[in-house]
Amino acid sequence: MIDVAKELRKIRDVSGLSQQKIADLIGIPQRTWSGYESGKSQPPMKVLFSLAEKGYTIPGLTANIMSNLLGQETLNDILEFGKTRSPDMSWNDLARDYVASKQVKGLNKLPIYVPSDLPEGSFVVPLLNQQLSAGPGAALPEADEAKALIRVPGYLSQYGENIAALEVDGDSMEPTLHRGDMVVCDSCGWSGEGIYAVRMGGSGFVKRLTKAPGKVVVLSDNPKYPPREESEGSEDFSIVGRVHCAITKVE
Repeated sequence: MIDVAKELRKIRDVSGLSQQKIADLIGIPQRTWSGYESGKSQPPMKVLFSLAEKGYTIPGLTANIMSNLLGQETLNDILEFGKTRSPDMSWNDLARDYVASKQVKGLNKLPIYVPSDLPEGSFVVPLLNQQLSAGPGAALPEADEAKALIRVPGYLSQYGENIAALEVDGDSMEPTLHRGDMVVCDSCGWSGEGIYAVRMGGSGFVKRLTKAPGKVVVLSDNPKYPPREESEGSEDFSIVGRVHCAITKVE
């Protein structure tokens, strides 16, 4: 869990400002800031965003990281939405209200997490707005944008920002993966035989890979799909990264 009080003390130490100076900077009393630093009270959303606007952010909690996870456009939407809520509302409550207000297909069916929801040792990754085909191919958008945060095993935190969840479409990886499943994969390229996210001809796929001299053998777990071979130097084929786990849809 993020120790907000510790992070606030770190911000002030790095800035070289006194409690009074940094309190004046964001327009709150010194005693209020002192309470935040001591952990006696938690800063509301307006304080965290005031700090972020001045260039002081808390990794994993405030604007710079949230914009990476959600996309700047979505973050701007949340900030605009926040203007209709109490200025003392916490970031966690605002994020929940924003998600609840959105009538986006499938969004309300996905697990959405904010930092305070997570027990020690847990980790969240962005669910990207693109699919990996286990069939005829899924066109990849020009830019990745997250539409939710998905909780995954804590050991995957070793990949930092180089890991994300994607939805699976098609049947070529059955019975291992099914349409509607989500896979969690890194973006670190080849790391031995296994299941990978790959790009072929501009489309995204999830496939089992093995290597032979000078080529990659692309396999489907569904026997009705034949294997194919791709040259390691092919401009139409690239390995995104290894699939580490799957979140299976239950009918």
